[in-house]
Amino acid sequence: MDVNFFIQAVSTLGFPICMCAALFWYMIKQNEQHEQESKEMRDAINKLEIAITRLTDKIGGENHEV
Repeated sequence: MDVNFFIQAVSTLGFPICMCAALFWYMIKQNEQHEQESKEMRDAINKLEIAITRLTDKIGGENHEV
């Protein structure tokens, strides 16, 4: 997309409408990125939980709930 496209869109539709469209697009992209980051974080937490459980079993610790 070039500058002329934006100038034409603003002059045709108006600045507020163009900014609403741009912010909507930005919001969608941010949600997609957050969803991916959340999935990666859940996977890491699950792997850490498994590792801690195995380590606890290996050293013979007991599961004490606080």
